Amino acid sequence: MQQAFLNRILIGSVLILTWCSLAFGHIRIAPTESTAGAREKYTMRVPNEKQVSCSKIEGEFPAGLDIYDFEFKPGWKIEFKKNDKGKIIGATWTGKMMPYEFVEFGMLGINPKEGTELVWKFVQYYDDGTKEEFTGPVGSRLPSPVVTLKAAAGK
Repeated sequence: MQQAFLNRILIGSVLILTWCSLAFGHIRIAPTESTAGAREKYTMRVPNEKQVSCSKIEGEFPAGLDIYDFEFKPGWKIEFKKNDKGKIIGATWTGKMMPYEFVEFGMLGINPKEGTELVWKFVQYYDDGTKEEFTGPVGSRLPSPVVTLKAAAGK
């Protein structure tokens, strides 16, 4: 009976640790809620979840979101991806992030006036040649960060 109790505690601990790694790891965007049509500062938090250094993060911005300004970090370069009209639709950050480190990049943008969510897509590249694509649906192993858009006041 005591062994069964210890097994339950062990299984519960493993499940909690697994949930915590899913809840707190991965690329995140803050805030997770904003207002349609509003100006917003978005912060992308990128942790290094592997035992090798990370050297590149590619981002694709949500359709309709107008990102117009970026926070630059020492040791990191930003290359912008633009559409045929010159609008910034994504970026690639290159630098060096060692294991157990994280980096945050700020961006200023104007939310679309219509819609209920902004879905961001990121790919994180590691020096061992592997990559992680944060492009999946919410609840997947590698979900895209999502910002919920609420209607502007008076609408």
